[in-house]
Amino acid sequence: MQVHDCSVRQNQEHRTVRHRPRSLVAKIVSVTIVSLPLLSCARNEELPSEVIHAFELAFNKDDIAACMQLFTEDAQVLPEHGEVIADHAGIEKFLKDSMTWSISFNTLTDMTLVRGDLAIEQGQFKYRDIRRGSDIEWGKYLHVWRKVRGDWKLYRIIYNTDEAPAVEVSVEPVTSEAGS
Repeated sequence: MQVHDCSVRQNQEHRTVRHRPRSLVAKIVSVTIVSLPLLSCARNEELPSEVIHAFELAFNKDDIAACMQLFTEDAQVLPEHGEVIADHAGIEKFLKDSMTWSISFNTLTDMTLVRGDLAIEQGQFKYRDIRRGSDIEWGKYLHVWRKVRGDWKLYRIIYNTDEAPAVEVSVEPVTSEAGS
């Protein structure tokens, strides 16, 4: 008879010898060593609130210099209906085109996730016309932050509106050629 579970054959006598269970301490040490990398991934680190609100505050003060200080050297803006903006001059122009004293930019962060020197912030945004008291654009955003020399900097920003873009349609009368 062959025994397969937890047994080995020794010598030619066909004796079976059962493995002895490891000591409890050895098992605990083994499980702990294997689990340590998994435990570090399970941490629930979040971006500090001052980091999350820094861009919104600078934008609403129309402080383009403060906004630009929040971006990494290799930052990119990925606008919804446009080309990737991959340099500081382009990002500055993009932000200036959106800034005006009569428009406020507000965000509501749904979640943040931090792993090492990278962080993700996801939420909802609104542009509000403060003269009229009405929202003029709203949607979802994603900020990717990177820690550079101890400071969190914007590495990528993506915004998507919740409304379909307006479509312009023009209708021209059909002209027929004479004799056709």
